Amino acid sequence: MKNICFIIAGLLAISISGYSQKEGLKYIDQNDLKGYMSFFSSDELQGRETGTAANETAALFIKSNIIRLGLKPVPETGDYYQRMPLVSNSIIHKESYIRVIDNNGKTILSTDSVVSIAPPENMEVTGNVVFAGYGYKDVNSGYDDFGGVDIKDKIVMVMTRDPKAVKAGEGNGIFDNDLESSKIKYAIINGAKAILLVYDPKYKFPDAYASRLAEMAPSETVSFKYQENESLPMKILFITRNTADMLLKTTGYDLKQLQEKIDNEGKPVSAEMQGIKASIKTSIETNEFSAPNVIGIVEGSDPVLRNEYVIYTAHYDHIGTDENGEVNNGADDNASGSMALLEIAQAYMNLKKKSLRTIVFAWVNGEEKGLLGSEYYTNNPAFPLENTLVDINLDMVGRSKLPADTGKMFGYDMTATQPREILVYTGHESTELMKMLSSSAKETGVTVTDKGLDLQFGSSDHVSFMKKGIPAFFFNSGIHADLHSVRDDIEKIDFDKMERVSKMVYLLGYKAANQKKRITIDKTLDMDELH
Repeated sequence: MKNICFIIAGLLAISISGYSQKEGLKYIDQNDLKGYMSFFSSDELQGRETGTAANETAALFIKSNIIRLGLKPVPETGDYYQRMPLVSNSIIHKESYIRVIDNNGKTILSTDSVVSIAPPENMEVTGNVVFAGYGYKDVNSGYDDFGGVDIKDKIVMVMTRDPKAVKAGEGNGIFDNDLESSKIKYAIINGAKAILLVYDPKYKFPDAYASRLAEMAPSETVSFKYQENESLPMKILFITRNTADMLLKTTGYDLKQLQEKIDNEGKPVSAEMQGIKASIKTSIETNEFSAPNVIGIVEGSDPVLRNEYVIYTAHYDHIGTDENGEVNNGADDNASGSMALLEIAQAYMNLKKKSLRTIVFAWVNGEEKGLLGSEYYTNNPAFPLENTLVDINLDMVGRSKLPADTGKMFGYDMTATQPREILVYTGHESTELMKMLSSSAKETGVTVTDKGLDLQFGSSDHVSFMKKGIPAFFFNSGIHADLHSVRDDIEKIDFDKMERVSKMVYLLGYKAANQKKRITIDKTLDMDELH
């Protein structure tokens, strides 16, 4: 009889648990998501760039809503904000330029149409200019654009791509890191003062402005106040074809003619420019400021297990406005993840019986500046990391593939997903967690494409937790053509997908938070695997 009672009690507990986890689902609704998104991805928030008044307004919007929903602040501080001390270094564009000077000291050309693709730093460099073709070396054929020219203490100019890529019509994206990184590395190792990149004349873009590289280039870096900003030992700049032609004028050729000569003859045309020097200057403005992570919790119901944590993260910052003052609204990146967390928080708050473990919601800041908010949290945790079971990170969960989402970006294939499909990046640290994800996806009609740790483009805040040994899931709807542009707007959000993914990750977190025993970790990650 006693055994029968135990069985009945067990079945009843399972039934109540199943009811509770589904109970929260009705509070995740796409109409709410649309309401949140209509403000959070609007022009009023001016792109939510870290360090701006608009970013503070975004933080206040999140804080006001989690207070309304009833989430509690961090107990130790009694505050919903975790402020980071930061310092920014920004290029002063009017005081940054490249000049071409002849032997008599006369300025032939002065232009600020240069784009830095390295972290900004104060720099003033003058030197002779070496044209090194494509900057290409082929050990099989013996072709070597660097052969026969001395680049030490020189400013080196190279075209994008290489003869093979040009012939095959490859590497025509915004920037092909695989093709260009070897040139930059060679120039650094061999002591060049600076490297000037120019789109080769057969490229589909004439310059970095037409390709949008100028919009994505780091005109500002932000770092922790107590941490020195890292920079490369040389300046790396994109120049326009007109600037390249002015530098090449003394050769009697322009860039197009030199490319045709290389392609037709199969021989390098590398040479040091005679009778001219180039002078490069960048001026930097430094500012100190603070910026908040926003943290709220749903306290666990078990007197012991409430001291263990499941954490949800999403970055709420974006990249601000462009050179013309147009707003990069960042609807998908990452208003979608941030506003999804508000709905998920509401689902937890409306459970009649709260989850056994405490649920932490962290809207982190400064992701676009280098994962600053999540790094700061993991170095200054509001709750013990050794008791944090898993990080569930949402970064871009609102888009489905559109006709323009094909081809490459920075040399990588666009990966925009279909409706009701989401990518997950994870180290598979726990078989239990993977099973929870599988069942949660099935219950909500979401197709999860498991990418493992194969994150080819960029990174996100889950990495900060993985580096501390905490299992993590990073959910992402894929790289699309509107990433980091003024076209990432609410009109392109798939709200059915956003709702389903929100429900799925709610269920995933709920299951992890309600296990009687702590989740088993099957393997430890190799830190070299993380991007």
